Amino acid sequence: MFRKAYIEVNLDKIKYNVEYLKKRSDKDIIGVIKANGYGTIDYMEASILKEAGISFFAVSSLDEAINLREKGISDEILILGCVSKDEMNIVRDNNFSIVTLSRKFVSEADLKDVKVHLKLDTGMNRIGVEPDEARDILDMLLQKGARVEGVMSHFSSADSDLEYSNKQYELFRNCVKSLAYDFKYIHMSATDASLIINDDICNYHRIGLGLLGYSAYETDLKPCIRLLAHVSMCKKLQSGETVSYGRHYTSDGKGYLLTIPIGYADGFFRSNTGKKVFVENEYGTIVGSICMDQLMIHTDEYHAEDSIVELFGEHIDIDKRAEELNTITYELLTSLSDRLTHVFIKDGKVYKEINPRNH
Repeated sequence: MFRKAYIEVNLDKIKYNVEYLKKRSDKDIIGVIKANGYGTIDYMEASILKEAGISFFAVSSLDEAINLREKGISDEILILGCVSKDEMNIVRDNNFSIVTLSRKFVSEADLKDVKVHLKLDTGMNRIGVEPDEARDILDMLLQKGARVEGVMSHFSSADSDLEYSNKQYELFRNCVKSLAYDFKYIHMSATDASLIINDDICNYHRIGLGLLGYSAYETDLKPCIRLLAHVSMCKKLQSGETVSYGRHYTSDGKGYLLTIPIGYADGFFRSNTGKKVFVENEYGTIVGSICMDQLMIHTDEYHAEDSIVELFGEHIDIDKRAEELNTITYELLTSLSDRLTHVFIKDGKVYKEINPRNH
């Protein structure tokens, strides 16, 4: 590891989360590993999910799907986002599945022998076809020779609005029943919806963040990611000395100043200034402007060089940090850059280190 700032991913906890979610919902899982597995490295997450019994994955785009194939993932892959009608040969050649973006897409694309999931827009208003045109679209797909294997939708606010979510579910359920088609895959719920919606029609859930141990609801899931860095330097400041660009922090001469090698180029936002971190046996505070490659921390106690600083993990709850920054956990995880080494824990010990830029 050339620079001691890294993402620790506990694969044992991912396997536990799979077992927990399967038992709780009694449904199979499509493992959503888009956006590089929400920062975990997608093919590494796919490998541990396969060990846990998941053999169907979902990504956001064609390039993500191709990358998984190139990394040896031969299982079913569903592309959730837009795929150009001009790329159907690539979809066929790689045995990918796609969703119905719109009526226009279905009418114009060569879908012969393409595996398709009929996506119903039940209120997200992003992509998909309206439920009242589902019968027409399904007939069109079959006439064009598409291999219609699934039907799906997506909740817009399962983390906050149960009433609206139940209305979406009923719309989806009624539409699927009216189609009277033997779909192999029926799926609507992501992590939060899978925990609260009474679902009697789906046979799969699409789970992404929950596999990593995060949800808007209280559960026994185990968060599997920690963001860590080692202390580069620890020193005392004199009262009146200032720290970092803009001189926004002035020392009172008490405590210690630690420098660690991580900054906003690593996806650790400048708005984290003033927030807490954990160093050995105490909480410190990020002070001064966060730099591109480094940041500084005030602590009451002395911490030697190479001491480990936790920016989020067991002591710094990433969900609470996201609330403090007026954002969501997804954004904090997916913003972490490929400058950071990934350290994977398996069977309770370090299993593998991957630096995406040097691998």
